[in-house]
Amino acid sequence: MPPLSYKYSETSIRFLIFLSILGLFLYPILHGNFYYPDDYYRSATGDISCTQTGRFLAQLIFITINASNIAYDLSPLLQVLAIIFLSFSLASLSLKWKLNRTSSALALSLTVCTPFFLQDLSYRFDSLTISMALSCIIWFFILEKTFTSSYKKILFKSILLLAALNLYQPTLNTFLIFSITESLFILYDKNARYSIRSLVANILYLPIPLIIYKCEVIFRKDESYASLHAQFTHNSFIILNNIRKLLKYAFLEFGIHGGGLEILLGIFLIIGVTNLLYTFYKKGKLPYLSLSLFYIILSICSLAGFLSLLRYPVFDMRVFIANGAFLSIFMLFFIGRGASFQKTPIKILLASWVLLIQMTFSTQWGNAIAAQTELNEAIASNIVNDIYILSKQRPVFIRIEAQHKTVNNITTIATQTDDGILDVPVPFITKKIWLARRAIFDHNVIYDPLGEFILKKHDLQSNATYFRSIDESPQFPFALAQSIYEHCSYEAMRANRYYNIYKKGSYILVDFSHKCNE
Repeated sequence: MPPLSYKYSETSIRFLIFLSILGLFLYPILHGNFYYPDDYYRSATGDISCTQTGRFLAQLIFITINASNIAYDLSPLLQVLAIIFLSFSLASLSLKWKLNRTSSALALSLTVCTPFFLQDLSYRFDSLTISMALSCIIWFFILEKTFTSSYKKILFKSILLLAALNLYQPTLNTFLIFSITESLFILYDKNARYSIRSLVANILYLPIPLIIYKCEVIFRKDESYASLHAQFTHNSFIILNNIRKLLKYAFLEFGIHGGGLEILLGIFLIIGVTNLLYTFYKKGKLPYLSLSLFYIILSICSLAGFLSLLRYPVFDMRVFIANGAFLSIFMLFFIGRGASFQKTPIKILLASWVLLIQMTFSTQWGNAIAAQTELNEAIASNIVNDIYILSKQRPVFIRIEAQHKTVNNITTIATQTDDGILDVPVPFITKKIWLARRAIFDHNVIYDPLGEFILKKHDLQSNATYFRSIDESPQFPFALAQSIYEHCSYEAMRANRYYNIYKKGSYILVDFSHKCNE
């Protein structure tokens, strides 16, 4: 057993390695300095709103950091703290799993370096609490031999899972993936009996935290969103349909809908799966091959995981947090726990290339969303100024007309939502990247921000009332908005290259399609 001083020194070195890699991955986001959809809401209202999504511990952390019930924009501090938490957790896990530095850097980094987790890191507010949730899952596996008492171990591990649920529920899928990874290590080092026992033992930790969390949601009946999305279903048709949809979205990262980088990742995934099966076939012939194949199928199902059991799961990129852990399984067995460039240079180069693909993804994502945010901010500022001029500072009611068509010009992967798609301008660089990167399916990243809260961020006058295009209201009914739009019935109008804005009485309508040009 290595001395304690060596362990601390090695942890520090690995922490710095992970911090450097995750820092490079995060840099395009920080450089872009953009706002994510929920960030606009919190910046404009100061409402933390984590309890509404069943993230009660996240709410408490926000209150603690801000020393207030008001959410303040602390970016990039929270995002930097996020990768510090993750770097230390991954460094400790790499020691627990007896990986050398090369394997740690090239394989475990993929847990975070994935286009889907990149969305989570893009949050100016939520990035820290989501990363803490993933860290809780990681520490579940680190603390295996820390406690001499089995009761203490059960207590602390259950607390970690409950904390992860209260910070960000989808991280539970990562727990399943890591449990499978650990069982594969045990299968390779020991035998099938110990491997299966380890997986079952980890799964048995789940019921108590899940029951406690379910009770938390039920007791907070005032938070309808959390209650709605925490409802489980016993309908096999709904569950199977959820699995199908969730896996379809999860495997967009691996090229099932095209995209150059995505297809390359898909090719590596096939190589990694083949290598893992061959490794265990050599180790124990058909029994080991069969069990490793079962683990692979189970890990694929874990990408959908507990989300598939929900009556109303969320189909957004940010919930596929387990994709990185899934890819890291095959990378770990591809390069081995003692990876060395001198022994297997081809494998190390290929692994480095996979990590570079994720870095490229991050850079393109940062450039695309930063360009879109910059344009959205400029348009929002112009709209606020035009409203001020047209209203003459009197009370007005505002709508932004939604056309439900721009999304098809960006990508055929994205599906239309009930909220409507604003027909807003998209910069050339954003459109080019969105067309190339087929794994990016969450079009709300582009369109949602151009609404009430970005207008408030640009000091929308206090006597202006905003309605979404889908909101019916007697104060600004659909029929009136349609009349203004379809019949060009207005008293005043201002136009620029991006939109027309019409005024009729105390009503103002913003039109991005330039329907009525003078």
